[in-house]
Amino acid sequence: MLFSIILLCLFCSQLFAQGERLWLKEIYPQGNYGITYDPVFDRLYYVNFYSRNITIVSPDSNLTYYGTIPTPNNDSCCTDIKYCAYDSTFWVLSKSTKRVYKIDHSGTVLRWFNSPANDYPSGLAWDEENRQLYIADRRTNGGDQAYIYCVDTMGNVIRQMNHPGTAWYGPRCLAYEPATGGTDPYLLNVYTFFNSSSYLDSAGVFALNPQTCSVLDFFRYCHPTNDSSNIRGIEVDSRDGTYWINLFAHGT
Repeated sequence: MLFSIILLCLFCSQLFAQGERLWLKEIYPQGNYGITYDPVFDRLYYVNFYSRNITIVSPDSNLTYYGTIPTPNNDSCCTDIKYCAYDSTFWVLSKSTKRVYKIDHSGTVLRWFNSPANDYPSGLAWDEENRQLYIADRRTNGGDQAYIYCVDTMGNVIRQMNHPGTAWYGPRCLAYEPATGGTDPYLLNVYTFFNSSSYLDSAGVFALNPQTCSVLDFFRYCHPTNDSSNIRGIEVDSRDGTYWINLFAHGT
């Protein structure tokens, strides 16, 4: 079975349209989750839910392999990763330990704090300007209210917001898009529409107000080859405004 990273296109700066796939690259094995782009080294880093490594690849359609670094404490259940520019480090979210780690480019843990999303932490976004983190809690029990927390760099909760989605197991990974060209900042959130029978109907990407978690816009991920909607990670490519999106399972 093959598994993939996808690049989707954002059609304009303020309004979303149907996500257009620009290309797909198949990657093995299954379980790809959160993803981030390091503009200094021009590399993509992504975590795999079943791996104890963070994989490094080129940010192009070749996805040239550049090796791995270890996950914090060799944790095999990391769900998201985001680049931190002011000190050239990474934030990493762990589902198993319910912690947020700061690591360097070798994978060394510099420090950590307990995640306020302490049920099923599933997404992480970094607001560089305000130095705040956003953390999604998907929740373990289907149907429970999902949350997004805004915290400072020590893990102190600034606000807790109810996610507006109502599907089971909905919220996945996050990314933060700062204000650009007169457009207010917003959170991007991959969302999977599971029902109470654990059937995945579809998936999409929400644009959320980072202050209130209200929906600003949405596009549904759907591809005519029916290669699965089981998407997870998301990152904004700062070079051209397109999105990197990780596909958890291909061909399901």
